[in-house]
Amino acid sequence: MAIRFRRSMKLLPGVRLSVNKDSVGMSFGVPGARYTINSKGRRTVSTGIPGTGLYNVETLSGGRGKSRGSTTKPASGSEEKVVPYNPPTSMQPGLFAKKAERALFAYLRDIFKWDETDTPDQAIEKATTLQFIHPALMQSLSLLKFLYCVKGSSIDDATSYEWGKEMWANRHVAFSDKYVRKYFLGITPQVQITNGIFTSSVYNDQTLGHIYAELLQQMGKFEEAFAILHEMQPDQLVAISIADIEIGKKDYDGAIETTEDIENEDDATAMMLILRGVAFREKGLNDGALECFKRALSSKKRSEILLHRALFERAETYARLGKKAMAIKDLEKILVDDSDYPAVQEKLDTLNAKS
Repeated sequence: MAIRFRRSMKLLPGVRLSVNKDSVGMSFGVPGARYTINSKGRRTVSTGIPGTGLYNVETLSGGRGKSRGSTTKPASGSEEKVVPYNPPTSMQPGLFAKKAERALFAYLRDIFKWDETDTPDQAIEKATTLQFIHPALMQSLSLLKFLYCVKGSSIDDATSYEWGKEMWANRHVAFSDKYVRKYFLGITPQVQITNGIFTSSVYNDQTLGHIYAELLQQMGKFEEAFAILHEMQPDQLVAISIADIEIGKKDYDGAIETTEDIENEDDATAMMLILRGVAFREKGLNDGALECFKRALSSKKRSEILLHRALFERAETYARLGKKAMAIKDLEKILVDDSDYPAVQEKLDTLNAKS
């Protein structure tokens, strides 16, 4: 599951300090548009849709431009500046804070440090130990443990499933916890909803729902994932997840219904058009599919990764129609920007072998 962690703190109106395990950065701007400089010298401009959690990032320096969810590795031999984690006073324990709160704060500083990286298993082990010592941290640490559980820990699927089920059932209590309300405001898990769409919202019950639903999909529990999504607050990301599951279940009529009356207004609606096109194609309605992909590609303002997804799906449709030259053309367009795009070279080799 594609999940990353980031810690951010408001310093002044329009100015935030962001902390992750790779770097520290300062960003300036307003909702929907921000300029960021980080400790690696990388400068980026991010644009998004306020309130949706959708975002796109363009790199101005320090690496090749990437779409959201991508990372740039530092050059070999480069040194990364290490800066202590010092959040503003409003997000630190007060003078008379209890031992439990101080322990939680120390734990957060520990797992979000970037001079030494804990493995997910180590982060879970530390959290479990603290829960025994400080029962008042049961809710906050359980939420963090579940994040690390799905981030690449050695926890088996059965245990991950039970943890997710328990956290979802207990979500209202967990996110009402006073320590969660205070210290989770800047924790923003980045969750891949489908290929081309990520959410990077504050860790709340909606984000937990997306994480749990994605876990269930990976385990093949589509009906349970579907039920979780229908319990969440309806929004564009939920609709995308539902349509994605419907396609996975081969309920193409359901996906078409979920994506009705959509115009290409932003990345989310463009993705819905792509999923709608896939559903039409799988029903054998290739002309309808091509029209959906055409509309998804009609705006060059969409993120690079989303445009690539539309080109890839259109290429697949052309290939099924026997239009090899047009399929190859779309796939080569992807390679111009991203030579590592999954399955493109393999599909090109297959098409060229048939020529």
